[in-house]
Amino acid sequence: MMTRFLTALVALVTFAGLAAAQDERETIVFGVVATEQSENVLHLWEPFVEDMARDTGFNVELRSATDYAGVIEAMRADQVQVAWLTNASGLEASRRANAEVFAKFIYPDGQLGYRSIIIVPEDSPMQDIEDLLVCDGTVNFGLGDPLSTSGTLVPQAYIFADRGIDPQTCFNQVTSASHEQNLLAVANGQLDAATNNTTNIDRLERARPDVLERVRTIWRSPLIQTDPIMWRTDLSPETKATIQEFFLTYGWRGDAEQRAHEQAVLRELEMGGFLPATNEHFLPIMRLELTRDLAEARSDPDLDEAVRAERIAAIEAEMAELSEREHLVAARDLSADIAMARREMVANPDGPQDQVTNLVTTYLQDSPRPEGRAAQINRRPETGQIGRMMIGLIVGLIVAIGLFVTSKPPKYSPARMPSDRIIDAAIWGGLVGLLVWSFWPAEVFKLPLLAENADRMGEYVAGFARPDFSEAGNYLRQIVVTVQIALWGTFFAVILAIPLGLLGASNIAPFWIRRPVRWVMDGLRAINELVVAAVFVAAVGLGPFAGVLALAFHTAGVLGKLFSEAVEAIEEGPVEGVRATGAGPLNEVTWAVIPQVIPLWASYALYRFESNTRSATILGLIGAGGIGQVLYENIRSFEYGKTAVVIGMIIIAVTLVDMMSQVLRKRLM
Repeated sequence: MMTRFLTALVALVTFAGLAAAQDERETIVFGVVATEQSENVLHLWEPFVEDMARDTGFNVELRSATDYAGVIEAMRADQVQVAWLTNASGLEASRRANAEVFAKFIYPDGQLGYRSIIIVPEDSPMQDIEDLLVCDGTVNFGLGDPLSTSGTLVPQAYIFADRGIDPQTCFNQVTSASHEQNLLAVANGQLDAATNNTTNIDRLERARPDVLERVRTIWRSPLIQTDPIMWRTDLSPETKATIQEFFLTYGWRGDAEQRAHEQAVLRELEMGGFLPATNEHFLPIMRLELTRDLAEARSDPDLDEAVRAERIAAIEAEMAELSEREHLVAARDLSADIAMARREMVANPDGPQDQVTNLVTTYLQDSPRPEGRAAQINRRPETGQIGRMMIGLIVGLIVAIGLFVTSKPPKYSPARMPSDRIIDAAIWGGLVGLLVWSFWPAEVFKLPLLAENADRMGEYVAGFARPDFSEAGNYLRQIVVTVQIALWGTFFAVILAIPLGLLGASNIAPFWIRRPVRWVMDGLRAINELVVAAVFVAAVGLGPFAGVLALAFHTAGVLGKLFSEAVEAIEEGPVEGVRATGAGPLNEVTWAVIPQVIPLWASYALYRFESNTRSATILGLIGAGGIGQVLYENIRSFEYGKTAVVIGMIIIAVTLVDMMSQVLRKRLM
């Protein structure tokens, strides 16, 4: 039976290798970020990618991640060749991922940009941005992702840096989250203000107008350009020409039927087509960065004056160089705009005849941004860390003294050593003191809010009461992938954990081997699966295999510790019996140690398979495959009916794995 299985496995692997070898088309991996413009980015981009593969002749693979860093690192490692990014993340990709802009999208109505906004609850006393910037330490404020253009970079440059304000000292609390999470937090009164953008607001107006009724806008930024499409600079000229031709003509080529199909695909993506672009697309973003850096350098109280002057001079030199590049771009764009305006004036002599004058006036206007006023920041007092520590210490001492006094045994009971009573009292007193000290930093005082805001939780949970099964087939496939990730991750972990468990056991390996092995196991356990997955995305690209490796390495540390403890608990009799025959250490392990621990090892491995099935559900958040990415995107897109279906499937899958694991453990034990 085993021979047939191995033969079939070898044949299957060989066939797969031959099949892969036969597809000699160039592979292009297209990476996209699951931003607020889609509920399921893979589903929405698939028709576009299918058309791209058909028309270009390339083997185009679609990969998605919910954070910008995942796509950038995958692009840097040449695991992604073409990507749709935001302005801020695209600039970062041009700096560290060997990437450049070749196109940008426009909106269906022809608009070339969107705006960053600040939103507050509808009943908030804040009426404008100056009310927000009182800086009395009472406002809870929400920023976007660190690489978000509208959520972080634009507000930092236009609002805070210009006024010399550090949000961390201006506000009571500053959080970082997606646009949807910030919007819900403001609507529910959990944040006093937060960043967002007009694109997200327009989309939400169609999906959840009831949420928008609970917020209002107090600030809007200047226009931000639409997001860029980028490729790696080391693609061949022929490949670049083919890709760019496809993007720039998509939706505006072929017969009426083809144009209707492609424009329908673009509308689903909330796009109207693509325009050519270069890295000059990032010039406004670069100016925002320099403006922010200059304001921070001028207002930083910790800088030495000489260092401050040097830093300001360097930033101003960069801004001067950037101004020259902006002037060249503006002159080139003005030439094209004037030529178009002249044609329109000739074609329509009865229409407006001041278009050229307006264009030139706008071009010649020198309107540098004002330096901005220095905010009168009312800094809140220190949070009293030392005071809380003293309170915790005093309470702990009182508890310790009380326990020491009350723990004195009755007159005729067995006596206890005073040292034992002191140690016990110190342990319990220290625990109580730590709890008191941690009460404010952990915000345990918010516990009553669970009862006060129960209606809000009920409103949120009510959205899950109407399950939407329209994508159930796709969710089921992703659940299967999640279980497969957990299975292979656990398998690789067991392979790694066996030598770690043996070499980490005190009755097998000497100290000079055992201690470094345990350090390795500690390190593997200490690093979260999401962090490990992000590392492997750079090596193997976006997809399930990065999740497999992340689970394998983290679980190997856990199983290695459990395996070593099982080895240390074995009976010495069988080992001594094998040793009496003159067998060496390897034979002792093979015939006396492993037979004793195999059942326990198998039980631990099955338990970790259960845990990995649950852990694998969140690895999709960074593009490591499985159901997690679908779940997160649905939550971010307010698709609570679909989210309910996904959660239900996850519960069923984990329950089935748990039942199977219990049956197998009973058989093995």
